[in-house]
Amino acid sequence: MRGIMEVRHAAVGTLTAALVLMCGVGSASTVPTESVDEAALAREILAAARGAPPLLCGLAGRAVDGRFGGWGWFAPPDALGDTSGALRWAMTDQPDAAAVGVLLAGLEERDDCVRAIAARLVAHAGTPAATTGLLTALQSGNPGTRAASALALGLATPPESVDPLIGRLGDDAADVRRAAAWALGVLEDSRAGAPLRRALADAVAPVRAAAAQALGRLEDSAAVAALARVLQNDTDARVRRAAAAALGQIEHPASAEALTRALAGDGDDEVRRTAAWGLGQLGHRAAENALGTALTDSSTAVREMATWAMGQIEDKAAVPALSRALRADAAVEVRRRAAWALGQIQDQGAVETLAAALQSDRDREVRKTAAWALGQIEAESAVPGLRAALADSAAGVRRTAAWALGQIESRDAVPALSTALRGDADAEVRSTAAWALGQIEDPAAVPALREAMRDPAAEVRRNAIWALTQMDDETARDAFVEMLQSTDPDVRATAARALGHGHVNPQPRPQPRPMPRPFP
Repeated sequence: MRGIMEVRHAAVGTLTAALVLMCGVGSASTVPTESVDEAALAREILAAARGAPPLLCGLAGRAVDGRFGGWGWFAPPDALGDTSGALRWAMTDQPDAAAVGVLLAGLEERDDCVRAIAARLVAHAGTPAATTGLLTALQSGNPGTRAASALALGLATPPESVDPLIGRLGDDAADVRRAAAWALGVLEDSRAGAPLRRALADAVAPVRAAAAQALGRLEDSAAVAALARVLQNDTDARVRRAAAAALGQIEHPASAEALTRALAGDGDDEVRRTAAWGLGQLGHRAAENALGTALTDSSTAVREMATWAMGQIEDKAAVPALSRALRADAAVEVRRRAAWALGQIQDQGAVETLAAALQSDRDREVRKTAAWALGQIEAESAVPGLRAALADSAAGVRRTAAWALGQIESRDAVPALSTALRGDADAEVRSTAAWALGQIEDPAAVPALREAMRDPAAEVRRNAIWALTQMDDETARDAFVEMLQSTDPDVRATAARALGHGHVNPQPRPQPRPMPRPFP
């Protein structure tokens, strides 16, 4: 029998290979077509998990959780020595009846990692036998088994598990109560609302946090008052963070007071940050004063989230505070988010500040976001600054400035865009400049667009052709006649469609992607 260290080395090797499968390194391998002993494969996986370090076990568990996202299909042929195919089976197949029996037995083992991996694998079976086995395991005398089966039921989401999981909110073991609360949140069944509200008073903080998270998943408006009390009074910051997030998910106006109070006075940075997120979710204009005050918070993360919330609410009263943050905050993240928020609000009073940031902010992402915001506002007064930004050292800023000029559709931008189309080193900048000229529809752009039809980059040529179709100009028509002589059949076909007033498909509109929504 192997010693503990040998087992650990085997676990590291096999579970690391599982992570490689998740990450998708290498090319697809051939899946054997002959019958496979899935029970043997399940036993091999659980044996490898036995004795694994908790961190590695957690990573492998995440890999199994995400296995149907498609990553397993792109594993290297050898899978780090996976000669039996156990890892590929674990990452891509639903266990058959024999394997389910092995995995359910794995839930009874003493080893935490074995139970965790078994729970994740059996959850993907999706069969009545697997569900029945998990519900039986939920009644086990071993608390580790009960917790693992609650986890598996949450992953499997069979509706018949709701009542048994509610019963486990009163389990003697805190780990079981926590797993049951989490699973009930995933199941999103309203029957769990009242029991989860009672679980907010659990003696163990992680259980209270799981209950709060679950109530947020349920979007249980009846829980607002209880969650507000938890947010104000719970001694554990993790629980208060979960309560703030839940109130944001529920989006009930009655949450505003508790979230505002937490943003102003909670001693934990993450609680304040999550409270700001919650206020953004509510979209409550009465929160603007508290959010404006939060722009002076000592935590960068809190200030950034407060700027996001103000952009989410889209109240023009926030423009002065956001403009100050864009001008003066030392943190790049806050300035970026402030520029984004000003673009969301779309108030012309922000143009001067955004133009200044576009010209002089030392961070290229701030400058890029400022250009995007000016395009959102579509103010003619932004054109000089955007024209100048076509010479920015960062290609992303130049691309976004060209897009913004196309949004504004000012003829004053045509010379600068034509210069960018003719000479910018970046093909995406040239392509966006061509699109912008098509948006503006000024015949003065025709010479530059005709030259662009010989651009080495196909996307530039396509956008130039599309732009020419937007011009009501004889010179543009002459360009299409000339294109009929091209050796490229696609170019000839496009010219024929344009001359016949047929539809010419433009490149996808090159709108910059807005900043990601910041979840707590």
